[in-house]
Amino acid sequence: MKPVSIRFDRLAARLVPMALAGGLFTVVPLDAQAHEFALGGDAYQDFLAGGMAVLIDLPVMIALASTGILVSMWKRDGLPLVWPAFLLAIPAGFVIAALVPVDPVPLLFATAIALGLLAVVAIRPGVRIMSAIVFLTGLLTGWGILAGHAWGEVPPGAYAGIFGLFNLVLATSATIVSTGLKRLPYGWVEISFRALASWMVAIAMMGWAFLLGQTG
Repeated sequence: MKPVSIRFDRLAARLVPMALAGGLFTVVPLDAQAHEFALGGDAYQDFLAGGMAVLIDLPVMIALASTGILVSMWKRDGLPLVWPAFLLAIPAGFVIAALVPVDPVPLLFATAIALGLLAVVAIRPGVRIMSAIVFLTGLLTGWGILAGHAWGEVPPGAYAGIFGLFNLVLATSATIVSTGLKRLPYGWVEISFRALASWMVAIAMMGWAFLLGQTG
């Protein structure tokens, strides 16, 4: 088993930087359909609109779910250690979305690919490095979900809905993996979660390829 692990580590060491670099080079000027948040209703409807925008945004969902899988593969109860970084990153992403007029979706797909590969390898970095990874995810997903919206276009209730769903998706995916690994301490369980992470990578790669096909 050790040679297989070494090959996975080498593969991730090569593919993760390539995925991120590719995403950086495919960030394009913003000309994308922005989510519709203002429903003309009350704050609760705006909250639901924000949450729904998260659920239908494929790269955001993949990135969040992959992060949850990665964190629990890293440490069974690791989410509380890195959650503060995620909470700080989300509003920072909101600010960047209003200030930077580019479409981050390609970079978000690349990040989802990198996160999935890291989960497949089940890396064991220190808390600071994992916090930085989680912060990057929160920053990019917060940016991506609000891409195309200027200051004042999104109602406060929608911000709350996005914030809540971001944390719900992250916590749910992390809890499923953590609970499964603790209650079913068998080798095939961890292999199954690694396979799930690889499926996330495959979906992100297909989405990225489709996006490049549209823009190319």
